Amino acid sequence: MKLQTALENLEFFAYHGLYEEEKINGGIFKVDVWIDAEYEDDCDLSKLENLVNYEDAFAVIKAEMEIPRQFIEDLAQRIIAKLEDCFAEKDLIITLKVTKPNPAGKFGSGAASVTLQV
Repeated sequence: MKLQTALENLEFFAYHGLYEEEKINGGIFKVDVWIDAEYEDDCDLSKLENLVNYEDAFAVIKAEMEIPRQFIEDLAQRIIAKLEDCFAEKDLIITLKVTKPNPAGKFGSGAASVTLQV
């Protein structure tokens, strides 16, 4: 069976960006992650050790969001690598989306986002 654990609409204030004003002033970033895990049909889903613990996933994402990066592509790649390390004993497919609303104030509205899947 396949079980998907999702954390959606996570919002962080962080200092990611190419431009100096982004590094100084920071901005809002949004993260969505979907973690698909394969389980045996008779797996006991009432035991935390059998599941993808979403609190652990959140802690990984929060820690990576605190490390400034120039590009959200790099940020997404690093978050996924850390999630893979955190849940190394599980067979996972991870899809992660990082959204940067109004990057560097240049859009006026809208957002830039990247989605990475491994």
